[in-house]
Amino acid sequence: MAKAVDIGTSFIVGARLEDGNEVFTVERDAFFSMPREDLSEELITRAGANFLIRGNEIFVVGEDALKYCMITGRHEAYRRPMKMGVLNPGEEEAIPLIERLIEGIVGPADFPGEVIAATIPAAPLDTELDVTFHKIVLERFLKKLGYDVRILNEALAIIYAECPTVDDDGAQAPFSGIGISFGAGMTNLVVAWRAKKLFEISVARGGDWIDQRVSQVRNIPVGKVTHEKEKGLDLSKVDPKNPLHLGLEIFYEELIKHVLTEFATHFKSTQTTFSNPLDVVIAGGTASVPGFIDKFKEILEQQGAPVPIGNVTLGQDPLRTVAKGALVAAVSMEKKKLAKQAEAEREAAAQAAAAAKPAPKPAPKPDLDEIDIEAGV
Repeated sequence: MAKAVDIGTSFIVGARLEDGNEVFTVERDAFFSMPREDLSEELITRAGANFLIRGNEIFVVGEDALKYCMITGRHEAYRRPMKMGVLNPGEEEAIPLIERLIEGIVGPADFPGEVIAATIPAAPLDTELDVTFHKIVLERFLKKLGYDVRILNEALAIIYAECPTVDDDGAQAPFSGIGISFGAGMTNLVVAWRAKKLFEISVARGGDWIDQRVSQVRNIPVGKVTHEKEKGLDLSKVDPKNPLHLGLEIFYEELIKHVLTEFATHFKSTQTTFSNPLDVVIAGGTASVPGFIDKFKEILEQQGAPVPIGNVTLGQDPLRTVAKGALVAAVSMEKKKLAKQAEAEREAAAQAAAAAKPAPKPAPKPDLDEIDIEAGV
């Protein structure tokens, strides 16, 4: 009953319930292109790689794309269907490839109209980027798979997953706090109160921005920077003699500073005020590197925030937190939808029963001789 999908720039994460347990499926949102004659379809199939053929090209998709990139050294052939949180406008094959990845993760709806919650970013503040096309393309494709699609801000999904609370005149207000999603293409921030979104921003910087900057200053291919960031970086113990790790640390700091600066600047333009501290919950693949949360706390203490801050925590599984929160929302929406359908069916059955019931016969008119005339005088 109900599913969720977090469609990120670097990873796509699907979530569903099986026997009451959350089950996640994760796939890298990338592809590696090669001429069709380089390798036969049979050999790629036997290698177990997921691929798509378009014209005279073979596109290996998912985690295998990065493996092919690292093994062959053909970094220019490693490409993304997504860029800066939305469909890559410069990639002709973006739509069919992202659809292939999504279908492989969530599959068709288990029944017509099954609810699926899909996450998207907010429009970024620091660049002209419209998320409308991205939203509609994904929404239409999921509907084609048979789903009833509900769109959700990815940072709000973190609030649903981690359920931060705030003191409200002695009572606890659940699903209230600040959620920040540090993704590959964008960073999204939401302030929520009792599950309602009060304020949202996004900036067009994330893990890809870090990788690209380090690649430029160190003259290293982006794919190699990404691989080292994911496999070898620890922000709590960066060796200053390691120029790659030093570059990653510097641009991680710049990303966090930029997000907090934009938050402070734009929150001041709202009329919202908080007297009690709000907890901050952070997630996203870019926040998954060891030492990230301590680095964030350090910079937050230096820069401050436009609202009082309580605890700062990292989601239990940063890469899957957004999908988990979207699943919470999807299950809730599915239950409400089924309850409304059941109520509508009960009303329809009652109306049908009433229509089928024979109309009561009119009472016979009394004989005038039986009427007590005097009683009416």
